[in-house]
Amino acid sequence: MGKSAKPVDLVNSKMSKEEREARKKAEQRYKGVANKVYRCPSELKANREKQLYKFIVNQLKSAAILNDLDIEIIKSTVFCIINMNDANEFINSNGTIISDENGKFYKNPAVNVYKDYHSMFLSNSIRLGLSPADRAKLSVIDMKNKQAEEDPLLKALKNRK
Repeated sequence: MGKSAKPVDLVNSKMSKEEREARKKAEQRYKGVANKVYRCPSELKANREKQLYKFIVNQLKSAAILNDLDIEIIKSTVFCIINMNDANEFINSNGTIISDENGKFYKNPAVNVYKDYHSMFLSNSIRLGLSPADRAKLSVIDMKNKQAEEDPLLKALKNRK
């Protein structure tokens, strides 16, 4: 199995115009609806869960890449961030090495917890396009879309229909 496929707008490899258009059409067919993704799921009870969820979807809203199928991966990302933060707090207050009542030293179990959730977070981030490179590409896409909306010729052509 190779690399995970990214949305065509995030792909920077050489692709012919025809290939790019075919991929865009295929993505649109599979995109689904975005009726629920921008509302916080009812399963998220804690304030920080809700705030993180809203933060993530609001940051990606202008790119219009999210749909209702992404709710679970966004929730998973929220839980990863919260658990990473909790583990990090425990590490900061207790250190990376802890000792038992007999004075024997152990690696703080929170280090492995942090590591596991960080790994899952990175995987989710790639799927959601949250890396700095992906965000840069999204900003370029956003800028191009804005320019296209403001272009008088494109507006006139759109209104001809």
